[in-house]
Amino acid sequence: MAERSLKGRISDVLNRVFVPREIFLRSDGQVQFLRISPLHQKLAVAAVAFVAAWGLYSSTSFVVHHFTMASKDREIERHKLAYFDLLAEVGEYHQQFARITQDLEENQSFLLSMLEQEPGRRGDLENIQERLKTSETERERVVVAREGLRSKLTQFETDLRDIANRNVSLQGQVKAMRDMLYTTETQRVQVAEARERLGRKLEVVERDLASMTEAKRQLELTVADLQENLTASRSETIGLEEVGEALQGEIAVLEGQLKEAGERENGLTQQVASVAQELAEATLRGDQLQSEKTFLETRVDGMQQRMDGYRDSQLALVGRLRNQTDLSLDALEKTIAMTGIDIDNYLAALDLPTTSQGGPFVSADGSDDSIDADELDMSLSLLDLRLNRWQALQELIRSIPFSAPLEQYRITSSFGTRRDPVNGRKARHNGMDFGGPIRTSVYSTAPGKVVFAGWRGYYGRMVEIDHGNGVRTRYAHLKRILVKAGDVLPNRHKIGLLGSSGRSTGPHVHYEVRVKGKPLNPAKFLTAGRHVFKD
Repeated sequence: MAERSLKGRISDVLNRVFVPREIFLRSDGQVQFLRISPLHQKLAVAAVAFVAAWGLYSSTSFVVHHFTMASKDREIERHKLAYFDLLAEVGEYHQQFARITQDLEENQSFLLSMLEQEPGRRGDLENIQERLKTSETERERVVVAREGLRSKLTQFETDLRDIANRNVSLQGQVKAMRDMLYTTETQRVQVAEARERLGRKLEVVERDLASMTEAKRQLELTVADLQENLTASRSETIGLEEVGEALQGEIAVLEGQLKEAGERENGLTQQVASVAQELAEATLRGDQLQSEKTFLETRVDGMQQRMDGYRDSQLALVGRLRNQTDLSLDALEKTIAMTGIDIDNYLAALDLPTTSQGGPFVSADGSDDSIDADELDMSLSLLDLRLNRWQALQELIRSIPFSAPLEQYRITSSFGTRRDPVNGRKARHNGMDFGGPIRTSVYSTAPGKVVFAGWRGYYGRMVEIDHGNGVRTRYAHLKRILVKAGDVLPNRHKIGLLGSSGRSTGPHVHYEVRVKGKPLNPAKFLTAGRHVFKD
């Protein structure tokens, strides 16, 4: 258990030290990156450690071999000195043997001469006998010395053979050591060259890291600006929604005012009928009521002018509202069209009330009294249609994913036809791949409901969200899923962690946008999102 815990702690330390790193290279306005995985980092450190260990081992072997060769050389010199000493001793023995032999020959010659000259010289014979005894004693000593010399020569020959055998062995060892020293020297040269290359690579890596740090700082500034723009755009979106609600309220007020105007018009019509009756009665009364008739006609003309002014102001107000609604509709339709969604098919599925009739109003009896009223009714009807269309598009645009699933990312593969990263064959890619560091947070790109969260074949760990109106998004190759099927999510809700599960060659999130089951290019949605935020 303790050993497993130690291995676990060592693995945790290595995972914290060797994390995925990326070196960004900017050239002529283009940004490229060099990905360094933890495995490659560990291999590089292991190679450096191996080169250093091999250099240390080679240096140590060279020093040890040097000392060994020095001790062998000293031993050889000692044996040579012993050999020379033995040769000197043998020479001395040879000289003694030659001298004793010469004395014996001289004594023998002297003895023979004495015997031949005078037989009566006994005294001299005694001297000769003494000398012979001395010579015999010296001869015996010489014999003993010769035997000792022979034993020493035999021992010396044995030592010489041992020395010769050891010399042969030492020569073989010296040759092997010289070969090893030559190999070690070659390896030292290779190690020096490897160190020099490694130094150059480290300088390049340090420069790349400095440029990557600067690029990261620039990206952080850009992200901060984008976040500010995003906040401003959200505020503008909230303002547009408030304007729409205000327009609804104004329309309701206008409808009430129009209803009151209709009631007042009915009352005026009744008043006109009453006035006509009074005029008829006044005609019967004669000329004395002529002045009262003129007064009543003037009053009716004033009321008619007031009604005409009221209709003109109502028409102007309805026109302004319709122009504002048209501007908002144009912006919404332009934004939605950028995503590739067919607006007409979507609105046709909603079955909104439409009208295909028009033209000026002409009374059946040929009078033009009701033209202004019909024009106002027509303008209100058109405004109501435009508002219904605006509300439908507002509901659609709330379900469209305009943002990316990562806060910071790089696009590693685009939508459409590409070369498959696993088998290298031409294939269809129904989404976009957003690369980033492993365990990066993945967010939902629009509010919706989770309809799938789990493992799905080559997608690996995948989350699918239904945003309504037939719009769905998929987030694949996750390392961890943080939601479950049935969850209702707001916009930009954290749904998982970036990983490389399923059929994947590295950490990224495969992102798809599907409308009624058909995959669309997510890049168009991101472009439309930037357009929305900009507007």
